[in-house]
Amino acid sequence: MDRIFRVAVVEDNPPQRMIVTRLLENEYAIEAFESGAAFLASNTSFDAVLLDIEMPELSGYDTCRRFREGSRNAEIPVIFVSAHDTAPERVAAYEAGGDDFVTKPIAAHELNHKLRSAIEYHERVRALTSQSSDAQRIAFTAMTSMGDLGVVIEFLRKSAFATSYSTIAARLIAAMKTWGLQGAVQVRGRHEQVSLNAEGAMSAMQAAVLEKLRDIGRVFELGSRAVINFDHVSLLVENLPVEDPEKVGRLRDHLAVLAESADMRTAALDAANERTQQKLAVEATMAELQNATQHIASRTSGSLRKNQTNVLESIEQLARTIATLGLTDTQAGYLDDLIHHAEEEAESYFDAVAQSDSEFTEVLTRLQRLAVADYRL
Repeated sequence: MDRIFRVAVVEDNPPQRMIVTRLLENEYAIEAFESGAAFLASNTSFDAVLLDIEMPELSGYDTCRRFREGSRNAEIPVIFVSAHDTAPERVAAYEAGGDDFVTKPIAAHELNHKLRSAIEYHERVRALTSQSSDAQRIAFTAMTSMGDLGVVIEFLRKSAFATSYSTIAARLIAAMKTWGLQGAVQVRGRHEQVSLNAEGAMSAMQAAVLEKLRDIGRVFELGSRAVINFDHVSLLVENLPVEDPEKVGRLRDHLAVLAESADMRTAALDAANERTQQKLAVEATMAELQNATQHIASRTSGSLRKNQTNVLESIEQLARTIATLGLTDTQAGYLDDLIHHAEEEAESYFDAVAQSDSEFTEVLTRLQRLAVADYRL
């Protein structure tokens, strides 16, 4: 930052006010105020405001709301300072018009980082706003030619091929930026949650707001801010053009379509991931079954042949022994028939066992083909 930026420190506690002033006075032009009323009475233009929440008479929340009523103060970054860091307190600060949040006791590096980031972001916005009229005209013409519906159609076309949650979130942010909307997006997949804003990672305050308002309903509006919720997707919009209610209505409808489409695509990705995991599990199970089958076959095939040979040899030995017993022709014939029948039964049994092994192998082969088949919805 080349020029010296002016920062207002609004803090009713004198020691705390002095500490914050000392932390910042080497880099910024600091003007300290002991109350919200004293700050609001000042005519000085500031580049950022550090605002204590717990102050007598006029709280930080009320001070911020009154400060935002002035049109020239709508974009000035306000960073709340509080000893309590809870989700409800962050949501209240956000609803009052705050841009960020710092907890007491204040860490110097955190305070400097957040203040510098807020001022740099405000300066970028102001620089973009003051671009030449020709550049503004070209951008407006391009956006107008595309039209609101064109943004929706383009998002639907591209999101249909999205293969990750981060891609879905990035395309939602891109669509919002095309409409000139600032805010954040959260995509909640089964195995991952992606939270983004136009600058990158979602801020802690934005995350707290979405977490608090996730179950409040499909659409929640508060002035220029709105939250749209679906099972897997939440959108946070921070700058609805409330001066044009008709445009707000169109944007609300378009954003709901985008969020619902993103929600459906996220669910489809979850289903595809689940099918992939199931397929991998089936393939692993089939591999284990094949290994077990091969192991059993290697142990039993030799034993089966040996048993078959032993049984047939025993039957033949029995036939030779009967011939030495001096039986009558009738008795010998009867026993020969029994032995022949036993031999046929034994051969049939071993053939059936071999056939069962073959059939089992065929079934296993079919299951393996099914396991590796790629079925797509």
